[in-house]
Amino acid sequence: MAALVQAKGLSKIYGKGDNEVRALNECNLYFTEGSFTSIVGRSGSGKSTLLHLLGGLDTPTQGSVEIEGRDIYRLLDSERTVFRRRRVGFVFQFYNLMPELTAYQNILLPIRLDNRRVDKDYLDEIISMLGLGERLSHYAGELSGGQQQRVAIARALITKPAILLADEPTGNLDGKSGAEVLELLHLSKKRFHQTLIMVTHDEQIAEGADRIITLEDGCIRGDTERRGQ
Repeated sequence: MAALVQAKGLSKIYGKGDNEVRALNECNLYFTEGSFTSIVGRSGSGKSTLLHLLGGLDTPTQGSVEIEGRDIYRLLDSERTVFRRRRVGFVFQFYNLMPELTAYQNILLPIRLDNRRVDKDYLDEIISMLGLGERLSHYAGELSGGQQQRVAIARALITKPAILLADEPTGNLDGKSGAEVLELLHLSKKRFHQTLIMVTHDEQIAEGADRIITLEDGCIRGDTERRGQ
């Protein structure tokens, strides 16, 4: 199967000279359509840096990232912003909701920023799947952590992205809420045929993926396919 996402020689260096930190070191990776990959490793191993580079949130020191055949770092900043908004969905540990907007307005934000028409049937399907029907008029501060993460997932899904990137999506939740969010990510991947790439420090969560990539000191130390997932 052809790679939907491909990283070649991907490196990220912060600082210079004695202060140089090599957060990521010449990583070569690919991700196929519809796959679920967990990225694991100790704190500081480069997990979030890799995820941000794969999604175009940061700029590599060297190397390339191709998404659907396009090298995103050859795009102008404005072009990459539009591409990222349309083709990549992000779910963060701390939700990153706009506190002055309702849940409904937060979900639609990427569509509004792009001046695109809302697919009402698709929106209703997302809201139903995530159980948000009775929370749409609430502001972020009026929602539990689990509910806020559900809104964040809905916002990530609303543009029908090819790729869903999740950075410790359960890290700020209790066990029950975390398990529910993880189940919803699994469900959205299956229902909408997305490629899910998730950073986690939780080995039990990582075990639910089709593939586990282990990072250490910015380098890939393990890349294991899990059969039967």
